[in-house]
Amino acid sequence: MTMDVDGLLAEEDAGWRELRAAFAAVPGERFEEPGVTPEGWSPKDTMFHVGAWLAECAAVLERIEAASSPDEEDGESTDEQNASWFAMSRQLDVRTVRAEIESARVAARRGFGSLSRVTPEAWSWFEESGPLHYAQHAEDLRDWLARP
Repeated sequence: MTMDVDGLLAEEDAGWRELRAAFAAVPGERFEEPGVTPEGWSPKDTMFHVGAWLAECAAVLERIEAASSPDEEDGESTDEQNASWFAMSRQLDVRTVRAEIESARVAARRGFGSLSRVTPEAWSWFEESGPLHYAQHAEDLRDWLARP
């Protein structure tokens, strides 16, 4: 696999713009309305979810750069982690969630872009937490907005 770091960073940036446009299309009064996902997430919950995975990505990239193992086996399953973050997001206001996603994105981009060596694991974490994840949830938001 050829690892074009600049290409993946550009792909992440394009996906980020698309995701932000999808969030921007949500009327303010609907930002906490459930139904974006089958789990009942609102746009705010979806935003928190993406931000939480970006923050997790940044932490994993930091461990990879420090040459330590990401401890995936000791943590919660993806579904358990998503459920935990969903419960957490319900307690937060929209302004806080917006600040968190912006901060987490900066940390993930910085972490990926500054790796001394991009491993397949680092590539996967950044791609899955960034552009692939953005595309999935941008589509979820557009589909939700299109429903009557």
